[in-house]
Amino acid sequence: MKQLQDLVKNNYPAISLNAACTDIIAELYGQLSAHVFSSKNVGDRKQVYLDIVDYIQKNLHKNIRISEIADQFDYNSKYLSHMFAELSGIPLKQFILNQKIYAANMMLTDGDKQISVIAENLGFSDVHNFSKTYKKITGLTPTEYRSAYAKRCLYHV
Repeated sequence: MKQLQDLVKNNYPAISLNAACTDIIAELYGQLSAHVFSSKNVGDRKQVYLDIVDYIQKNLHKNIRISEIADQFDYNSKYLSHMFAELSGIPLKQFILNQKIYAANMMLTDGDKQISVIAENLGFSDVHNFSKTYKKITGLTPTEYRSAYAKRCLYHV
């Protein structure tokens, strides 16, 4: 973080700031992953967590409900939400929204699909609901994000 502060203070180019931010995020993700799966009592819960993440990824096109995931994995909704939050550090509902917003970011920067089509592809009931959720999470409207970041995404996994 101090390196990032130095970069900002000394007016380094934006690409240097982006690289430093990416390094910080990667480090935090590594630490979080190590913490999530280092607990002695994780056992089968680790596999359930990974299965839930896979399920969410495969069903981003749907309006995914926690009760649907709980039914899929034969768990109580409240227990499953609590277990997921305990393992990941983030509530299940928020994780689902974050994954949808990440997918939306890719769609907004990698193509010129209409925002209403992106909303539909991600299981939102309508474009207004999608835009409201998107702005709440990112601080930008989908149109603002597209304008700011269009064609800047050179590579993503």
